[in-house]
Amino acid sequence: MIIKPLKVSELNNYIRKILYSNPILNNVTVMGEVRDLRRSKLGYKYFSLSDENSIIHCVCFDPDVEIPEDKITIVKGKVETYDKRSVYQLIVHEVSEISEGVESKYLKELKLKLEKKGYFDPERKKPLPVFPKRIGIITSIEGAVIEDIKRVYSECNVGLDILFYNAFVQGRTAVFNIISGLKHFNEVNRCDIIILARGGGSKVDLETFNDEILADTIFKSKVPVLTGIGHGTDLSIADMTADREVQTPTAAAELTIRGYKTVINALPAYREQLNDRFTEFSSRKIYYVNLQKERLKFLNTSHFIERRHDQIMAKTANISSHYIKYINNRKDALNRLHLDLNQNDYQKICEKGFVFIKDSEGKLLKTLNALKPDDKVSLENLQRIAKATITDVGDKI
Repeated sequence: MIIKPLKVSELNNYIRKILYSNPILNNVTVMGEVRDLRRSKLGYKYFSLSDENSIIHCVCFDPDVEIPEDKITIVKGKVETYDKRSVYQLIVHEVSEISEGVESKYLKELKLKLEKKGYFDPERKKPLPVFPKRIGIITSIEGAVIEDIKRVYSECNVGLDILFYNAFVQGRTAVFNIISGLKHFNEVNRCDIIILARGGGSKVDLETFNDEILADTIFKSKVPVLTGIGHGTDLSIADMTADREVQTPTAAAELTIRGYKTVINALPAYREQLNDRFTEFSSRKIYYVNLQKERLKFLNTSHFIERRHDQIMAKTANISSHYIKYINNRKDALNRLHLDLNQNDYQKICEKGFVFIKDSEGKLLKTLNALKPDDKVSLENLQRIAKATITDVGDKI
C-alpha cells in the first residue's frame, strides 16, 4: 500500500496533537539552571533551562513572573511546538528558585582565581602595535565573520600579511582549536598581533571563552592578543585576559589598521599645510624684492641699479628654482608611495591570475629553487586555496 506523503505543516500539526493530548506534558515540572535570559519589549522572557547533558528553550508570557538568571530553578508549564521552526519549547507559568547555578558559581570562582594571579591587571597587558605588518586571525572560516574581516582589510590596501587559522569557536573541542591557533601564531608563523574573533551568540554558545586553560594561553602569549567576540555587554574570561577587547570581529579588524588610516587621511592636510607655508615664504620674499625696488628709486648711479637688478633677478630665479624643486620632490615622494601601495596590492596581483605558493609550514615561497619532488605545497589567492604535491622540478626550457 502506498502512503500519501504528508506536508510539513501536516506533520507539525500531528506532532502538536500528540503533545497536547499528553497530560504530563501539559502540566510538567522541570528543574535546571536558567541560562541566556532575554526580555522583549512586551515583557516576554525567553531563556534556556539546562543541566549537565541537555538544554530546553523556554518562554514566559506572564510579566509578573520573575526568572532568576544563572540559578538552579524549578519551573512549571506545558510543552508546545513552534511550527515555523519545527521546534518544541516549554511555556512557563510558575517559577521557584532553589540555589545559585553551577556554571555561575564556577565562573565567579574562576574569575576570582585569575584576578589574584594578575591575569586581568591592566599594567601587565601588552600594547597593540600601531602599524602591524603580519596579522594572525583565529576564527571559523565557515561563518560570516571571515567575510566581514576581509571586507575591512580590502578597504585599506597597505600591503598587510593577513593570516587565518581555522578553528571551531563553539563546542567542547573549540578550546583546544583556539589554543592551537594561539601557539601557531606565537611559535610557527609569528605575527605582530593575534585577533580572536567570533560572531554573536548566546551565553551558552560563548562558554568556550570562559576556560581557564585558554585564559592561561592568552596570558602567556608573547604576541599581543585582541579579542573581537560578539558578546554584547557580557565580557568573557578570554576578553578580560586579552591585551585588548572589542565587541565585534569587525571592530577588531578596524582597530588593527587605525594607524594606517590616520596617516592616509592626514595626507591632504599635510599637502595643504606645505602649500600654505610656501605661499607665506614666497610672499615675504616678494615683499622684500619690492622693498628693494623702492629703495633703488632714490639712487642715481646706474651701475649700482644694474647690479641690484641682477641680484634681484638672481634671487627671484633662485626662489622659483627652489619652489619647483621642492614641489617635484613632494610629487616624486607621493608617486613612489602610490607605486609601492599598488605593487603590494594583493587583490590586483590575484586578479592578474597570480597565486601565492606556500610550503607545508605555511611559509611563502619567493623562489622555486628550494622545491623538490614530493614536497607538499598550497596554492592560494584571496578566495580559494588548493593543496598540491610537486612531481618534478627542473630548469625552464
